[in-house]
Amino acid sequence: METQNQPVYLIYIDESYDPTHYAYSAIFVPVSKWNDIFQKILLWRKGLHQTHGIDVNGEIHSTEFVGGRGQPVSNRDKNYRAGLFNSFLKEIENLPYIQIINGITVDKRRHETLFEYVVTRINNMLKKNNAYGILICDEGDESKLISMVRKLKKENQIWSCYAPGEHRSCPLDHIIEDPLFKTSKSSYFIQLADMVAFSLLRNEKPIPGQTLPAVQSAFNNLDKVLVKQAFSRDPRQKGIVRA
Repeated sequence: METQNQPVYLIYIDESYDPTHYAYSAIFVPVSKWNDIFQKILLWRKGLHQTHGIDVNGEIHSTEFVGGRGQPVSNRDKNYRAGLFNSFLKEIENLPYIQIINGITVDKRRHETLFEYVVTRINNMLKKNNAYGILICDEGDESKLISMVRKLKKENQIWSCYAPGEHRSCPLDHIIEDPLFKTSKSSYFIQLADMVAFSLLRNEKPIPGQTLPAVQSAFNNLDKVLVKQAFSRDPRQKGIVRA
């Protein structure tokens, strides 16, 4: 039960990747504000349906959308979709109360390590705010992610910032329960996390001759909601966790 001094967050996580890079995005939604935020998303989706013919209950999958597949079936022009995708990220930045932690690796083989780094930063933020959180992830690889989180709840050795060359234990003591899972089709919030992760992927790894400027720059629309202290050594000073 949420109290004034110990807020609770639902943290929606999704990933986006290509043959070399792998990105995770985690959106923090305060439980006490969930209905308010959901209603704003629903209103936005209704507007997309009226203006662009995108089904209110349909899934927006970023890779397919930007690539000219999926909804809206009436317009597959990639320039049109690139501009619309860019506007999606502006809408996310304008959602009240949310915060976002991102991570990326240039070595796809390290995506499990990156996930550990991201959930550690999630736990650090929760602890700093005397809060607790529940992870809600896109379906797929459930047993692996549950196993990883359970292990990190018991023991999580990380490099110490205060004693170079030494480790300190940082178990996930502010993350409640095992990760829960929802299909992206059934969750607007998972779809938003997918948009953020894809925008980060194509911001840091645009495809020459394919990634349009509006897609490459979309991630830059999120500045106000990024948890920049999540990784103070990020060379871009956007808090992007790197592995």
